Amino acid sequence: MNKLIELRRAKMLALSLLLIAAATFVVTLFLPPNFWVSGVKAIAEAAMVGALADWFAVVALFRRVPIPIISRHTAIIPRNKDRIGENLGQFVQEKFLDTQSLVALIRRHEPALLIGNWFSQPENARRVGQHLLQIMSGFLN
Repeated sequence: MNKLIELRRAKMLALSLLLIAAATFVVTLFLPPNFWVSGVKAIAEAAMVGALADWFAVVALFRRVPIPIISRHTAIIPRNKDRIGENLGQFVQEKFLDTQSLVALIRRHEPALLIGNWFSQPENARRVGQHLLQIMSGFLN
């Protein structure tokens, strides 16, 4: 399925659920208060607050929200992409590509043993031999 269609459906579902929560909340305002009405009202209110908070959080990460008091706390990723990239690169380098991590990875997977076992199978050795023969004959021509 097309990703754009999936995105539209997800947005429509989210908006529909928000509108249902808002309508439920408004209806409970006009009902006589009792235990069940208060419970439904609290659930609808929590759903609206959660939906709006999630929407704002996602929007604020990627786009500027033109509300004066909070606008400087929006578009976080575009404004800080260089710093985020540097920190992410440093994290990967220090945690995954440092000597200690690479040595541990090599010891855990024993690549020389895996390659040796692979070459010990006659079909694999024959295929590699044929490829090497083609490459070498190309150099000689």
